[in-house]
Amino acid sequence: MPVQMGRLKSLRTLTTFVVGKSTGSTIDELGELSHLGGRISILKLNNVVDGRDALQANLKNKKDLKELELAWGSEDPDHSEKVRYVLDKLQPCMNLERLTIKLYGGTSFPNWLGDSALNKIKVMRLEGCHYCFELPPLGQLPTLKELFICNMKFLRTLGPELYGQPFQPFQSLERLEFKEMSKWEEWVPSGSGGPDFPRLQELILEKCPKLRGSLPCDLPCLKKLSVEGCGILHDRRATATTSTSTNLNYNSLQELKIEDGCQTGLLSLLEAKLLSQLMIRNFYDIQCLPNINHLQSLNLWNCPTLSSFPEDGLPTSLTSLDIYNCRRLEFLPHEMSAKLTSLDFLIIYNSCDSMRSFPLAIFPKLTTLTIGNCENLESLCLIEEEGAVENPSHLNQLTIFGCPNLTRLDFSRCDKLKSLPERIHTLTALQYLDIRNLPNLESIAEDGGLPPNLRYFTIYNCERLRASSSSVVDYCNWGLQALVSLEQFKIGGRGSDEILETLLKQQLLPTTLHTLSISLLSTLKSLDGKGLAQLTSLQELFIARCDSLEFLPGEALQHLTSLQELYISDCPSLQFLPEEGLPPSLSYLKIVRCSALEKRYQNKTGQDHWASISHIPCIEINDEVIIR
Repeated sequence: MPVQMGRLKSLRTLTTFVVGKSTGSTIDELGELSHLGGRISILKLNNVVDGRDALQANLKNKKDLKELELAWGSEDPDHSEKVRYVLDKLQPCMNLERLTIKLYGGTSFPNWLGDSALNKIKVMRLEGCHYCFELPPLGQLPTLKELFICNMKFLRTLGPELYGQPFQPFQSLERLEFKEMSKWEEWVPSGSGGPDFPRLQELILEKCPKLRGSLPCDLPCLKKLSVEGCGILHDRRATATTSTSTNLNYNSLQELKIEDGCQTGLLSLLEAKLLSQLMIRNFYDIQCLPNINHLQSLNLWNCPTLSSFPEDGLPTSLTSLDIYNCRRLEFLPHEMSAKLTSLDFLIIYNSCDSMRSFPLAIFPKLTTLTIGNCENLESLCLIEEEGAVENPSHLNQLTIFGCPNLTRLDFSRCDKLKSLPERIHTLTALQYLDIRNLPNLESIAEDGGLPPNLRYFTIYNCERLRASSSSVVDYCNWGLQALVSLEQFKIGGRGSDEILETLLKQQLLPTTLHTLSISLLSTLKSLDGKGLAQLTSLQELFIARCDSLEFLPGEALQHLTSLQELYISDCPSLQFLPEEGLPPSLSYLKIVRCSALEKRYQNKTGQDHWASISHIPCIEINDEVIIR
């Protein structure tokens, strides 16, 4: 800091003051800044040479200060008494609301730190105070709401010194966090007769590897409990010969997180009536989940031995399910999954090795689905099942990756789905892709094209796909021409007229195609002859319910030298088959409910017309079969 800071006597805001040692400002210069308010961080207190200078800082009379951070640059246990004297003389005004102490090197705290006269303090953080053997009586601070204690290497026991006397402790505390307490072994209750933390709502324990025994029994307002890296912590009541679990008062618990191998005794907390969120991570000794009531969110991460869900299934209230690295876990059987009618969010990653197919149509409220690295998954079906009351109409975000054996994707009636999974081309084993009745689908295969080994592809009733892919460039991005394995392409319904016309006109369909099926194209009047003629491997052509179709391009059909079967159904405007005739390779022709064609060909009238098809070995017109 600049020298002679103390001359700025009218200064009201100073967020950081770095104590100088041989140069710069010394801490006593703060004494002249009597109007300081708001927040201040006083750093490198290890540079204070004489503890009496700390007294001259006169923090006790700075009544406008609300937030104070006191930080040493390093701990120095060789000068513990000096360090304690400095902190003692830095006693702040009783109006202080937030206090942080970092890297304090003393072995004990000054008396003012737990003085009930500090009656406006709301938040306190003690970080890296390694050499303190015990905490001050923080339980006597009447307005304290949040307490964070981190990295106290030598603290082994929390007991009566923390709670203090004479008042009932922690009357206002709502959030309590202990982190990186490497030597902490025991948490002793106050013995006051009432709850030690009557208003505590959130308790977080992280990296306290030696903590043993039980947590506080009576936490009537606790809503969130997070235990991570406390490998030997367990509920000792769980091993008692006589159960006293009825004395456990966690009745308000809503969120429970257990991480890094904590003992299964903590799972007794799942009996809490209001528990709605459960997270279990890095848990090695759990083989099956107990029954859980009222749960809304379940997160299972890195549980290698977990093999099954509760026998009765998961609660119907579940809205979010996240499964990560649980490879032995057998996913819920169909009859159990069908009960999860409220499930909104689902992630399955590197899990459930036994899962071969996944019928997502049974999750009607699902909005977000991610499936990744499920190497044995073969089929994902989002088509409404027969007899289903509802369908997955809420799905709007879908991600699938790392599923090398996935061969089939079916989507139907996902009313809010706007795009297919990103990088769908990485699903190299995919052979079947069926997308139908997706009114808001806007894009497919934008970043790499369709899967390279696709064999069967269906588009049906995807009207917005036409609107968003109106340019030839967008259609080219699908990469259909490069799909040399594509055998069957079906297209129809709302919005498909323009898609088919563009694909044919720009010759974007692969020449290896074996089957082309066209249906319910209400505005289609003709098929582009140039695009049709290049399908030289086509063996089957289906045309159905195209009310406006007036003619077929005869010259183009003549180029289809591999065509064997032609089906024409419900095309009332089609009056003639091509005068040039149909390809000589054709072996079967079927005409159904095409009134003009029936009249012209059924009774073999009009010999010129009949001659154009008479070479076909089998002709079926409605129910009449003519075999030559």
